[in-house]
Amino acid sequence: MLVWLRKFWRKLVGDPEHLSSEHRAFNVIAILTITLIAILIPLNTALRLWAISAMLVVVAAILVFLYIRSRIYGKYAFSLLVYAVSSYIVVAITFFYNGGSDGPALYLFLLTYLLLIAFTNLRFHRLWTILHLSIPLFLLGLEYLMPHRIIDPYSAPEYRYIDIATTFIIIIVCTYAITIYLRGNYEREKNKAEQHAREIELQHDQIRTQNRLLQKSNSEKLKLLSILAHDLRNPISAITGVLEILTHEELPEELQTKMKGQLLLAARNTSQLLENLLSWTSSQIKGLKPIFTKTRPSSIIDHVLNIQQFVAHQKNITIHTGIDENLIIWVDADMLELIIRNLVNNALKFTPKDGTVNISLARNDDEGCCTLAIADNGLGIASDNLKRLFEVNVKSTAGTDSEKGIGLGLFLCKELTTLNRGKIWVHSALGKGSTFFVSFPLTPPSPNS
Repeated sequence: MLVWLRKFWRKLVGDPEHLSSEHRAFNVIAILTITLIAILIPLNTALRLWAISAMLVVVAAILVFLYIRSRIYGKYAFSLLVYAVSSYIVVAITFFYNGGSDGPALYLFLLTYLLLIAFTNLRFHRLWTILHLSIPLFLLGLEYLMPHRIIDPYSAPEYRYIDIATTFIIIIVCTYAITIYLRGNYEREKNKAEQHAREIELQHDQIRTQNRLLQKSNSEKLKLLSILAHDLRNPISAITGVLEILTHEELPEELQTKMKGQLLLAARNTSQLLENLLSWTSSQIKGLKPIFTKTRPSSIIDHVLNIQQFVAHQKNITIHTGIDENLIIWVDADMLELIIRNLVNNALKFTPKDGTVNISLARNDDEGCCTLAIADNGLGIASDNLKRLFEVNVKSTAGTDSEKGIGLGLFLCKELTTLNRGKIWVHSALGKGSTFFVSFPLTPPSPNS
């Protein structure tokens, strides 16, 4: 019932989302005044105040017309002016025809003042105040100077008391209703303002967070470019130097072979660095989208080991493999190769001379996946670093034989593994080596992947 009444009231007054507060205020004034007159007409009729009753009927008709003009046609400014003028005329006539200062007219001046002050724009308040001070004083002056102009309409003394008491009750009820309405408006506007302030603060927090992330990202990229320039300069200078020696100097065959091996190693390290950088740059600029195909991981592992065999030979590292040759999974083959190449390269990089690297690939039907494990007996990883291992860690890192890197490899492995519906994790102990695990589902991707 209460909800229905609220909806009905909003329909009478107008939706706050579509009408201004002044427009709705006039509608409230009109409704309250029409209600008040609807009460006063039968009361004055019962008290045999025929002239007052007839005047109130006319005023009620005018107010209904003004309300319809405001609520339906949206024209309230002129209606408000007519209402203010008519209220003064009606109360002045009531003063003369309803007992002057002995009747309820002066009380009605208080009610009209309250309505106009409560529901009209602030710029009119001074005018209403001046009029409500001057008009009653003027009427009282006329009554004092010309008391015979005042008509006493009460046929019985008790009618006067009933009229004044009823007017007093109406003023109290209207004052209460106006106060409740204004407080409701205040609370609604306050809540809207607080909600708006919360939304603005949330937007500011989001902007501040985005700015911090952007600054951090820009800082990382600048740092990356600085390290990249430094780490590319050394191998390229070494490659240039070796090529100049081989070109211009006559060297023994054995020394030439050794220098060519060093040249190949430097070129491969530089190529690996650039490929990681290009993959990361591509993901930053346009994003990476895997192309899932049926892929045999064993063939990719063999291809990577053929490339990395030279590095293993240089450090006399033994690579042991235990691979299911028949295993087939749905992945992006190029991304899988980049993952495996980075993990094998890291294992060789951080394994000392004469060390071992073990690579296994097994099917796990219980979990519906296959797991690739690449283990080394190298330097291992401190527990504090394990938490940040797969984040963008832009810094120059050196392997056991001073191999260079920029910290993008494992981050790329994590990103590419996730894109291929997989998981990557690591077990490591400082000084005992590390084992990296990568798992991929055996089932094909969904059409939306």
